Amino acid sequence: MAIIAAFVLLTGHAAEADNAAALPQGKSFFEGTWVGKWQSSRNPGDTKDVTLIINKGNAEGVFLVDFSWGSPPSGTGFAPAGSLKAEGREEGDKFVIKWKSKSGNDVQLTLKKVEDNKVAARQEITDSQKRPIMETYLNRQ
Repeated sequence: MAIIAAFVLLTGHAAEADNAAALPQGKSFFEGTWVGKWQSSRNPGDTKDVTLIINKGNAEGVFLVDFSWGSPPSGTGFAPAGSLKAEGREEGDKFVIKWKSKSGNDVQLTLKKVEDNKVAARQEITDSQKRPIMETYLNRQ
C-alpha cells in the first residue's frame, strides 16, 4: 500500500512539474493564438472561423487582443467578416475581453481553460435583437 501511495505522490508531482515546464515563467496560459468556429443562431450547421491572438500588453495585467472572424454563409445571421482590437484581463481562472459593438452594445468574451490547449469561449451581447450568448471551444494554434 505504501508503494502505491508513494507512486501516486511522485507521479502527481512529476505531472505538475511537466505542466509548469511547458509554460514559460511569467507567461499567461491564455497568451498565444486560439482558433475555432462560431455556430449560427439560425442554423447550427452554419459556422464561421474565429481567431484570437492574445499578447502581453505594456500595462501590468493588461493583454492586447486581435479578434477576427471569417465570412459566414449568406443568410446565417452572422455579422460580415471583420476584426477588432481590444484589451483583455485575467480574472481568476478566466480571461475576459470587453468592447462596444458598432451599434453601441456591450460585448464580453470570456475564455476558460478546459485542457492544456483548449478553452471554452462564451460571448455575451447586451442586444435583445440578437442571440445574447454564443459558446464554442477554441484550440491553441
